[in-house]
Amino acid sequence: PLGLADNAGVAQAVGTAARHTQASAQPKPVLACFMEGGNYADYLQIGERRVPSYRFPEDAARALAQAYRYSDWRSRPLGAFPKFPELEADQIRSLIKNAGPGWLLPSEVSQVLQAAGLPPLPGQMATSADQAVQIASELGYPVAVKLASKTLIHKTDWDGVRLNLADPTAVREACLAIRERLAQAGKEPELAGFWVQPMVRTQTELMVGVTHDRLFGPLLAFGLGGVFIEVLRDVVFRIPPLAEEEALEMIQSIRGYPLLQGYRGHPPADIPALQNLLLRISQLVEEVPELAELDINPLVALEPGQGCRVLDARIRVE
Repeated sequence: PLGLADNAGVAQAVGTAARHTQASAQPKPVLACFMEGGNYADYLQIGERRVPSYRFPEDAARALAQAYRYSDWRSRPLGAFPKFPELEADQIRSLIKNAGPGWLLPSEVSQVLQAAGLPPLPGQMATSADQAVQIASELGYPVAVKLASKTLIHKTDWDGVRLNLADPTAVREACLAIRERLAQAGKEPELAGFWVQPMVRTQTELMVGVTHDRLFGPLLAFGLGGVFIEVLRDVVFRIPPLAEEEALEMIQSIRGYPLLQGYRGHPPADIPALQNLLLRISQLVEEVPELAELDINPLVALEPGQGCRVLDARIRVE
């Protein structure tokens, strides 16, 4: 109503119409909007119910949209919460207890992931450049060499990630350069060693994370990983435990989901493997509450039927 309209008459007509639709075989939702802010509650009362009235039409539209989303959520079938009996929670607790609180070393992270049935990329710890060269020869070139430390968590801040090392000379130089970089900053005593891994061909890089919120407790995150996580911030969150449909919904909810469906000649990703990984992590944080923080980045989903691989991960325990 605007200008000289009979607002009370309009409200009375809306209430009458709402009464008729509520009494019909197919009742329809009715919302009102009186922008001049008058009080027409008596006209909009229908028994014990009342037609909701909003000051602005945008508010009415948002409320109706949220009611629809809630109704749609209520109508979904009950989700199944799968359990993975091979997830060795007791073994993981033992590993965590032996490692002590704080950030785990890459070798300890790899053991936790394996005990949880997650697919870590093979790797070995070296305490010297010579040992790193020997491990690289066993794994096969090219390899990646990464800084290993319980305190220097962000490896790239210390130039601690060296990729596509094609021969023993490159591996040795990478280890010496990492050690020299830390020595210049007075951080060499914090170097625990070098984590050596084979290089793999990556497609779309993803991330999975777990953090603890003061109000909600553990939160599970999924989104685009690698450099994209800081640039695009394409991440969704859910509260575990996850049902099967919730895990799939997380994957499909990110803006970058079309990248996982295949694009410009790139094959699609193994979506069921990603779903399985999210469900396993959901069970892991439920059964091992000592796991305070988990960051898998990057995670690479291979082609359908080939699974996914954890290329790098961090775990903090309390």
